[in-house]
Amino acid sequence: MKMLKKEVFDILKRLNDHGYEAYIVGGAIRNYLLNKAILDYDITTNASSNVVKMLFNEYKLYDIGKVHGTVSIIIKDIVVEVTPYRHESEYKDHRHPSKISFNANLKDDLKRRDFTINALCMDLNKQIIDYFNGIDDLNNKIIKAIGNPYTRFNEDSLRILRALRFKAKMNFEIEEKTDRAIHQSKDLLNHISEERKKDELLQILSCRNAFVLINDYLDVFNTFMPFKRISRKVNNFSNPLYSLAYLLKDEENINLKKLKYSNQEIDLIKHLIQSSKIRINDDYQFIKCLSNIYQKDVLLFLNQYHHKNYKDRFNKLKKYMVNLNSLDIDGKQIEKLGYKGKDIGRIKNILVDAIHHKRVNNKKEKLIKYLKESIL
Repeated sequence: MKMLKKEVFDILKRLNDHGYEAYIVGGAIRNYLLNKAILDYDITTNASSNVVKMLFNEYKLYDIGKVHGTVSIIIKDIVVEVTPYRHESEYKDHRHPSKISFNANLKDDLKRRDFTINALCMDLNKQIIDYFNGIDDLNNKIIKAIGNPYTRFNEDSLRILRALRFKAKMNFEIEEKTDRAIHQSKDLLNHISEERKKDELLQILSCRNAFVLINDYLDVFNTFMPFKRISRKVNNFSNPLYSLAYLLKDEENINLKKLKYSNQEIDLIKHLIQSSKIRINDDYQFIKCLSNIYQKDVLLFLNQYHHKNYKDRFNKLKKYMVNLNSLDIDGKQIEKLGYKGKDIGRIKNILVDAIHHKRVNNKKEKLIKYLKESIL
């Protein structure tokens, strides 16, 4: 079984020794019981953030969530987030509570969390506290909201995508009432930032069973992405951006900038989509689609898209590869021939095509002669 770090128990012990309750809570305990890698450590306590900072002042400390009282303690490169018990209420934006109070007890603090499997905690003696039958749900591979699922999703609608991510990553089932609430509450996702939706989506697309999940929850994903029913091929890809390119290959008007994808991500996705539409047996098209800075990504994408290794073919053909940057003629030389502005880029593309179709050699003199003799 994966081990919980000794340093985390050292924090519990110091808090206990000074008269405070403290428990490891959430994903660390869930993953510990599932024997999965533990990536994050959270501690919940009845000590205030000021007390935590006083008791651990010899370590690096960060107020990462002042409104929640969260203090990050850095011990031997381990980050432990310590947060006081709290009540939350009046979720006006379907994401953040507008009222927080720190007079809660442990059960109250756990009650505000999203799913039963995330409300498990452990004390200094490694005893598990389970108020909401989370261990049973773990054993039965069930994702179940704590209390009323409609209330949980109305409080924080990102929980809808979190439930789907947990289902995809752990291959769990979603409990019937929670599942029904996900479908019926899907429009609440309109209140979530595009950045958070993007992050959750890419994590889901990293999972091997994304194919089944997207088809089963197409109505949910369609609130922010124009997906259609998809084939199992989406599982072929090693990079979630490759999967996204596959899913969007037939979409003409999707605005990824609005969805907070970076310029580099958008450019890569565009090149991958273009490569998915080429005639793969056409040497010219094959080489042309690889003639850009995303060459390695495009080749890997094509390998996975077609379930075939094109490395040898690429190595044989790459000596013929010419792109806008490897032309033996530059923009200034083209300008001397009478072309200006956008026409220079257009001429470069024409020359690349002409070289690949073997109408001219990539030599400056030959290219100039070709331009002078052609009506472009």
